[in-house]
Amino acid sequence: MNWEEYIQMWDNASIQLVDIRQLVISSRGKQQYSLPASGFIYVVQGQGTIWLDGEIHKFERFYLLHAGKGSSISIEVGQDEVTYYYILYRGSMSAKASKEIQKKYHMNNPFQLPYACRPLAPVILYRHVDSMYEEWNRREILERFHVKIWFYQFVYTLVQQLKLQGVASKETDMVEEIIQYIHEHFNESISLESLAELWNYSIQYLSRQFKRHTGRSPIEYVIQTRMAKAKELMIRTDATAQEIASSVGYSDVFYFTRLFKKQVGMTPGQYKKQVKESSGGSDSPWEGFVSSMGKNASSCYIIDDNHYQLKTKGDRQMLKGTRSKIALTLMLCFTLILAACTNGNSSRNNNQGSPGGTSEQSAESTQNTSSNQTKEDTSMRKLSTVKGEVSVPAHPKRVVVDWDLGPVLAVGVTPVGASSTQMNFAEFLKPYLPETIQDIGLDGSISMEKVLDLSPDLIITWNKDAYDNYSKIAPTVVFDTSQYSTIQDEITAMGDILGRQEEAKKWIEDFEIRTEAARNKIKNIIPKDATISIVDYVTVDKFLMVIGNSGERGGRAAYDILGLNPTPKVKSEIIDKKADRVEVSWETVNDYVGDYVIVLKVDGKEPPKLPVTWTSLNAVKNHHVIEIEMEKYFAADSFSSLLQAEDIADKITKLAATTK
Repeated sequence: MNWEEYIQMWDNASIQLVDIRQLVISSRGKQQYSLPASGFIYVVQGQGTIWLDGEIHKFERFYLLHAGKGSSISIEVGQDEVTYYYILYRGSMSAKASKEIQKKYHMNNPFQLPYACRPLAPVILYRHVDSMYEEWNRREILERFHVKIWFYQFVYTLVQQLKLQGVASKETDMVEEIIQYIHEHFNESISLESLAELWNYSIQYLSRQFKRHTGRSPIEYVIQTRMAKAKELMIRTDATAQEIASSVGYSDVFYFTRLFKKQVGMTPGQYKKQVKESSGGSDSPWEGFVSSMGKNASSCYIIDDNHYQLKTKGDRQMLKGTRSKIALTLMLCFTLILAACTNGNSSRNNNQGSPGGTSEQSAESTQNTSSNQTKEDTSMRKLSTVKGEVSVPAHPKRVVVDWDLGPVLAVGVTPVGASSTQMNFAEFLKPYLPETIQDIGLDGSISMEKVLDLSPDLIITWNKDAYDNYSKIAPTVVFDTSQYSTIQDEITAMGDILGRQEEAKKWIEDFEIRTEAARNKIKNIIPKDATISIVDYVTVDKFLMVIGNSGERGGRAAYDILGLNPTPKVKSEIIDKKADRVEVSWETVNDYVGDYVIVLKVDGKEPPKLPVTWTSLNAVKNHHVIEIEMEKYFAADSFSSLLQAEDIADKITKLAATTK
């Protein structure tokens, strides 16, 4: 779609407004009609499905469609009511337009052109539409004339955003090209950013169009493609898990195994065994994994090109009081949503005080009491971060976190979105995670589309490289744990970020009490001068991984919280050098393992055959071996580490009881 030509034809056209309305469809309701003129439909609240001439559109709030005269519209609503505007108009080309413009008009009439999108800055469009609606209903000549001015401003703003988003009239070819590219390059590094750069579209637009045509996001499609290829290799070859992981684009075999289990429901070893034992197993692991490129059609709408038919079920005219609440909600979100279409932090921050520079009140009615009015706190404050000074909400309500989930929960904030890597492999945090938290993707492949859909007012990330993309969506803070020397400092910092200083103080007080209790539990079990090591020989091949006091696998819990002693070699080669771990040969294992040893295990994965250098260790011969589960000890955040320390203390206590 050439937007320059599109707006050029508008500039040479004669426009007559026909009608502007605001409608609500109640829960489970429907509306069906044919447009008597060209028109815009702008959904500002709720979600459901729109059929436009048989083409299906799954919509959420802030979804906009344009259609020509005679287009058939059918809207179906889910559990929540839907509020939308429609603006009907007639457009014709001026006789004074040049022959070139006249030719373009007849070849591609802009007033009949169907398209749909979710605008980058939807609240700006909402302000135009709501102003048009208010003045249209006054029914006075001067106001009706002013509505036409607003309408042109609406079209201008919309085309600006569509041009910025790179919206095109034909998306299917693009999606097919991306699918072909994924199948050819699945074993290479693929990200939303790289795909958007290759096809010269915004991340949000590309991801939305891909999901619209396939039912899954690009990264989900990449993962499923890789898993399908991995299945093929497992069935048809004797390749090891490490070789298969590498061949489908994963250098970390443990990460590949976790991902495979999440997608397939079993580990690679279990899958291979099941296929071999099953006489009816399919030889084609690609079966059932096909591109859902076909469009769903519906015949639930009524076609009549000559008459405006409106058949409704559960619809009503929007009450002015309800409209005010919608306006309030949108205005409160304006600052953050507008950031999605700005170019950098400075422009975003300049917009945060607008529009009007005032906050509005929301009236909340309660039963058996008089109505009270409360103000939403939309104030901002400056925060010093590793990326400089950042403006953040004084009391954020919709927080997205891509890694450090534990500290956020510790200060009493439940995020609206979090990385599935943390949610799935921070087992100790699961009792604190309600089902309302949305998955924003795996670490390393976070979906910017999912983050954008959550409309966060604050994003907390560990990833400095992702900061620029995040900050286009909402105020973003890089939470760099290397800046804090203790868990107390870490929680204090998170309390400052989230405006939860008192909650942070209370958690720290509780942390210190529980730490002392856990240390006292093992005080008389492990001698004061005894040493302890943490090793992992399950997720690695042909060598031993020895863990320090940072990173995952329980090092922080054992050394920092419980105060257990590392061996001299662990201290000098790992902890003092601020490394996470070292990989050592089995021949040198005795240099690293102390009087006690904590061993990682992975559910469903058999440990390797252990050499004599291991079985001859004093810790092994004295049964001073403590097993911990990887899924519980993968996370290294402050909250998880406290829970891990308590678990280790319990395991040491039980070990002592069984070895007496």
